[in-house]
This record gives sequence, structure tokens and C-alpha cells, in this order.
Amino acid sequence: MNSIVPNASARILSTTLHHLDMDTETCAAIPMPVERRDLELYLNELLTEINGRPQNRAYALASATTEFATSLQSFYGNQDLALNPQTKVLAERLLRVELTTEERYGHLNTAGTGHIKKGSFLQFLYRDGAVITYLGVKVEHQRFLDETDLRAKIGLGESHKIYKACKVSFDDVGNAQNALVFDTNTRPSTYWWKDVLELKQLRTDAFNTEQAVKSVMRVIAKVKAVSPADYTILRNATVHAFKQVGVLNFDDFVTATFTQYTPIEPALSLELPILVDKLKELPTKRNFDGQFTLVPASVPYRRHTIAVSEEVSVSYNEDIANLSDKIWSSKTPDGQSVIIIDAPNSADKFTPKPWNAV
Repeated sequence: MNSIVPNASARILSTTLHHLDMDTETCAAIPMPVERRDLELYLNELLTEINGRPQNRAYALASATTEFATSLQSFYGNQDLALNPQTKVLAERLLRVELTTEERYGHLNTAGTGHIKKGSFLQFLYRDGAVITYLGVKVEHQRFLDETDLRAKIGLGESHKIYKACKVSFDDVGNAQNALVFDTNTRPSTYWWKDVLELKQLRTDAFNTEQAVKSVMRVIAKVKAVSPADYTILRNATVHAFKQVGVLNFDDFVTATFTQYTPIEPALSLELPILVDKLKELPTKRNFDGQFTLVPASVPYRRHTIAVSEEVSVSYNEDIANLSDKIWSSKTPDGQSVIIIDAPNSADKFTPKPWNAV
């Protein structure tokens, strides 16, 4: 993704920064001793980073009366965040929730560093074209800035970036739209989107699982005409991936399953990059989240049956790991095409024949 041109795509209307001190349980507003251009450059770099992350999820305001919702309304009405007391209200809410979360789960960190990383809360109000947008970012303290040398430290670190962000745009009459939540953790922190921001997931995990796997199947159906063998492997690998337990990052799934795949049919090598591009567009085009917790029961594929002759079909579960090690094709010494099935439990149910007699 190309970087946003400063002062062209995004223009800062106002910003505030609060340091959250979990040791003293205090929240303090800190002046921004940087030039306007430095701040614009930082915002543009930050937006490029979070907008380019496939690991985001859409949420809706739980109600119009939550603290976050009423703060957003206030921000649109009073767009000078430095003078708007609701910025500190949100910062104090973040600190309060983090203290509670740390009390509940801090002991689970075996390293002894606690559950919540110390940090700061940065809030922007900016204009992107004709749209006004709010961006709230909880950033790890040490990675974000040094209080004694803010200008030297402001910006995204080159490695191990850690932050949580929430972006909400307003319509032309000031109504807050759905929120996009970003988290550099593998799984979005519940305390951030649910307890601090009081959001609700716009799409359920079951919906995301079913919509995503069906969408992938529609795209890879074209592979069948190019290479039936590759289609069988990719189809099974897709079902296997979606029937796992845990969080699925869709972009990572595409990379692991398709970008790194070596086709059996050489002609598919030319088609694969196009296929990958289409797959990566699916979350936006088919309206499912780029990151969600898998619900294996929502995968509508159970068994796959392939007719290998007019009289015989092969049927197998559609979530087999390493399918090509269990079922594969070959040719006998005299050139006859055959299907080989690894059958440690039932080979004795069929007539044994030596290979040269097949």
C-alpha cells in the first residue's frame, strides 16, 4: 500500500495525548511538542499501517448512550479535542478498565510483566476528503515515545509494533458510523473493544466462518478446469483450515494455503497469482471480517465424493490433513491409471494383487 501524502488525504483537525500510569493509577494529558508536519506525517504513517492490516474487524456501537458513543457525538460538535473534556473521560475509562483487567488476569503472565502493557492513549480527529474521522490508539509506552524527547521518538517503530486502534467515521450530519477495530495481537483484546469502547461485533464468528469458506470455494472452483488434481488438494486444504479451532487471519490463510502452494500442473502457476489477488479481496467484496474465531460446525462441507469410473466413486472427509499422502493417483507398469488409497484398516476387505498384476 502506498503512503498517504501528508496534508492531502488526511488533515488533522485536533489531537490529544494522555499518559496512563498504572502504578499511580493516574491519567495525565501531555502537550504535543512537535511541529504540525511531524504530527501529520505520524498520522499518515499510522493510517497506512492500520489500513493495510488485514487483521481488523467491524463493530457497531452497543447503543447511542454508552460513554464512547456520547463522546463521539461530543467530538463532532466540539472538534478541538484539546478543549473537549470527553477525551480525558475516555482516557480515564481506558485506564480504569486496564486496571481491572490487570487485577483479574495479570497473574497469568508467567514472565511477571503483567497482562496489560503500560502505554499512552492518542486520539485524533482528522478530515479525509470530505469525511471526518475519529481515531483512538492505545500504544505501548516505551515503543511510542520518550517523555524527555517526544519529537525524536514519535512515529511507528520499525519492529514489534504493538497497539490497539479504533477508527470511526461520521456521516455528513455527524452520526457515528460502524467502528473498525485493529489489534496487533493475534486475537483482538476483548477488554479493548467490549469493555473500553462498549462495542458489539457486527458479524458473528459463525457467519464469518461460513461466508468466508463459501467465498473461497467459489473462487477456487475455476482451478478445476485447469487442474482437477490441484483443485482437489486446494479444496481439501481450505476445508481443513476452516475446521480448526482458534483465530483465523484470512490474509495469513491465503498466504499459507495458496501463495506458498506449488502446483502439480505447471499451467496453474500462471493463474495462481491472479487467484491469490481475488482471494485477498474477498473480505471486502463478500462482507466478512478479516480476522475471526473459527466455528468448525459452520463449515458446510463434510464429505467429498469423486467418481473414478462409471461403477466406483471415492468418498472422503473434507478436512484431511495432507490429503496427497492418503489418496493419490499413479500408473501401472503397463500404463493403466489407478487410484492408490492408504488403507491400514481395511485393505483386507479387497482382493490382494501384486503390482505387476494390476
